[in-house]
Amino acid sequence: MTTQQQPASPPPPPPPSTTTVTTQSPQPSPSTQVVVNPQDPPPKTTTTVRTEEETGVSAPSGRSAVAIIATDALYGGIAGTLIGGGITLIDQGHNVARNLMVGAGIGILAGAGYGVYESATQPPPRHAVAEADPGASNVNGFALTATSGRF
Repeated sequence: MTTQQQPASPPPPPPPSTTTVTTQSPQPSPSTQVVVNPQDPPPKTTTTVRTEEETGVSAPSGRSAVAIIATDALYGGIAGTLIGGGITLIDQGHNVARNLMVGAGIGILAGAGYGVYESATQPPPRHAVAEADPGASNVNGFALTATSGRF
């Protein structure tokens, strides 16, 4: 028994497709006209500089209180030693070591005292940014919740 194969039917034709092409006309290039007139005087600019006398505000030196006191005590000790040496010269060389030590000691105490005064009277540092909790960095050391806006 033989079976005959029948040829397969051809595939259906593809649906017609349409392609739309749009073209744009080239845009004109922008042009800028610059006119330079060298005879015109340059525009006047002013700069205002405010001094400490005008504003009444002085910027802190940026040194800590310990650094101020130590530096002033050191300079006071040097000055006291020089004064003690001058007293020794006036005394014609008697008690050299005692005069130098007393002068240095008094100079260190005077310098440290001035350093304490200087560090106590310097203005508090200014903060450049707004802080989320201003009571957290209170320069006096007292952070009260009532003054910081929270209860």
